[in-house]
Amino acid sequence: MSNSFYEDTLLKEEFHLVARLQQDTEFSRYVTVFYEDRVSGEERPVSLPPSGSRYPEKYTVQYRMPVYVSPGQLRRDWQGTVAMQLSEPVLTNKHSYHGPHVTFHSNFAPYNNHVLQNSICSGNAWVVARDNGLWHFIISLGALINQDEFVCAEGGHYNRDAYAYWLSRNRNPVTNINWPLDLLAKETRIVIEPKPPQINPLKIAQKTSDKTPPRMNIEIKVKPREIKITEKKK
Repeated sequence: MSNSFYEDTLLKEEFHLVARLQQDTEFSRYVTVFYEDRVSGEERPVSLPPSGSRYPEKYTVQYRMPVYVSPGQLRRDWQGTVAMQLSEPVLTNKHSYHGPHVTFHSNFAPYNNHVLQNSICSGNAWVVARDNGLWHFIISLGALINQDEFVCAEGGHYNRDAYAYWLSRNRNPVTNINWPLDLLAKETRIVIEPKPPQINPLKIAQKTSDKTPPRMNIEIKVKPREIKITEKKK
C-alpha cells in the first residue's frame, strides 16, 4: 500500500462523498461539515474544493438538533461539534474497530445514554459506518445524538435513566430525520427531448418527412465506486 494511493485516491474519494452528503437538503438542516485545508490551514466548508492538490484529513462537523434534557422535556437549542481526523490505517483497513480520531464538545448534555456534554460513543458509530467510510460515520454520530435505533447499542452506557426513558418511548428517535443512508444507491435520470423539426413554408409542396424524431431516454446510473485493496504477498 503506497502513501500516494492514500493521498490521491482514498482521501479524494472521502472528500467528494462528504461534499455530496452536504448537498442533501434534509441532512443540511441539522449538520454542517467543514475541513482543514492542508495548504492554507484555514477551515473551509466542504462545498469548496481544497486550495491545492492535497485532500483533507481533518474535518469538523457541527450538529444542531432537538434533544431531551429530562423525561418529557425537549430543548431545541442544542449544538455539538465533532472534530475528526482520518489516517491511512483507518482508510486502508475498513474491518478495523479503530475509527477516525474524534473529539467532541457541546453547549450542554443531552438526556442520552450515548452522549455527554464532552463525550460521544464514537466506537459503535464507526462499527455501523466503517464499510461505507466517513460520510456514513458522520450520519451515525448524528443518529446517536438523535437516538435512532439503527445505531444505538443496547444498555445504559453513559446514562441508565436516559436509556430507560428511550425504551419507554419505544426506542423512537427524538426527531424523525430522513438520513440519506442511500447516498451511494441513488441514480440520476436524464431525459433529452429533441427539438421539433423546422418547417419551411416555401417547401411545403415538396415531399419531406414530417415525422418527429423519436424521444430519446438516456439513463445515467451512478454507482458507488469500489476500491479494492490487495496486499502484496510476502
